[in-house]
Amino acid sequence: MNLQKVVHFAIGPIAAAALGLITLPFVAWFFSVEDVGRLTMMQVVLSLSVSLFSLAMHQAYVREYHEEDDKNALLKLSMLPGLIFLTVTTLVIVLLPYSLSVLLFGIESELLTFFLILGVYASFVINFLSHILRMEERGLAFSATKIAPKIFFILFIALIMLLDLNSDFNTLMLMNALAVIFSLIIFLWITKETCIAAIRKKIDIALMKKMLLFSLPLVAGGLAYWGLTTMDRFFLRSMSGFEELGVYALAASLAGAVSVISTVFSNLWHPTLYKWVQQGVKPDKIQGVIENMMLAVAVIWSFVGLFSFILPLLLPKEYESIEYLIVACVSMPLFYMLAQTTGVGIGITRKSLYSMLASIVAFIANAILNYFLIPKHGAAGAALATVISFFIFFIVRTEASSKLWYSLPRKKVYLILFVYTLATTCELLVKNKVPFFSFIWIGTLFFVYLLFYQRIYANFQLIKKYIKGRS
Repeated sequence: MNLQKVVHFAIGPIAAAALGLITLPFVAWFFSVEDVGRLTMMQVVLSLSVSLFSLAMHQAYVREYHEEDDKNALLKLSMLPGLIFLTVTTLVIVLLPYSLSVLLFGIESELLTFFLILGVYASFVINFLSHILRMEERGLAFSATKIAPKIFFILFIALIMLLDLNSDFNTLMLMNALAVIFSLIIFLWITKETCIAAIRKKIDIALMKKMLLFSLPLVAGGLAYWGLTTMDRFFLRSMSGFEELGVYALAASLAGAVSVISTVFSNLWHPTLYKWVQQGVKPDKIQGVIENMMLAVAVIWSFVGLFSFILPLLLPKEYESIEYLIVACVSMPLFYMLAQTTGVGIGITRKSLYSMLASIVAFIANAILNYFLIPKHGAAGAALATVISFFIFFIVRTEASSKLWYSLPRKKVYLILFVYTLATTCELLVKNKVPFFSFIWIGTLFFVYLLFYQRIYANFQLIKKYIKGRS
């Protein structure tokens, strides 16, 4: 993949992250903290729906894409099982004598339930359409799948202000549903030729079984990972209420600006890795990627810790605690990004069961920690529980990869991550009230330099050589 395509793929996640920095703070100024919390619950459910109902077949689609000649048939096989599962589940939920809107939002409303179901179906389809564009290396179109829903949402929220509509949660849900549906229509048009060809294909039962054998263990792992990243919202909703949830959700949303790096890397990494596997990948090549990724993680983590004091100046007073929450929230995508490189052995050997194991172990740890920490520390307790759980997730995944494929050097990585986790824990517990705490983040960055100075020097030489070659 050349530099131009890398840029095309990066535009979407970067722009989406930038829009994310605008969206939730924008909502926070015009809607109550409780409505921000309810909006978070809606986003959590959409995330769960993609993880659950896709049956992880989008990952099987990516895994088999370079191995199968008939890409259109592969697409149909990847979407069909999940679509059937989603439709049956929706019918069951509608027939049950329970109100989904009361359970999630604390509001009795059939309209809210309808908007939610619409959003679930649209998000399900968009997820698969984005992977078509990703594997066809249509970078700009792929980027559009990340940007469009957020742009539409911001435009619709602006309309609420311009038309002086009611700033209540029903209106907020309607705007979100319309944003996702408009986006879906655009992406169906972009991929219409592929989608029409896929509909006409016959079902290959043998290939579907092969894909399901790969994907189903990832479903449990995906659900556990979803729980790992969103369970704290449910604990906060039940133990602290929508106000604490709203503050925490805004911190997590702003941390999404950092998660863009993780998203860009994941979108580029997996196709590249599997091409390397076909060509015969060398462990030293993977080790170089791991060390460079560790350097990137350290720089981002330290810089967020250094400059987090700026955020409360830009938000309403109710969100002042975001200063220390943001550091913990940023650590989550950083752990995951690094795990994509240290855990390559799981994908290379197709032992997806171990990916599920890592997520389940971390999920259980997160549940226990949330239960004990949230009653005493509120949103800070939820953040701390998730940071520690992601550290566990990273270790299990890395060790599994070393067992299955090749035992890469990892002691330095573990040591650095332990130091950063300890510093983050201290900041959460003291709520950033210790004078000169910023020096701790400078110290951690210097510590990383001492451990990886050879890699830094090698990178500097490569950059110097590249610049000379361009001149």
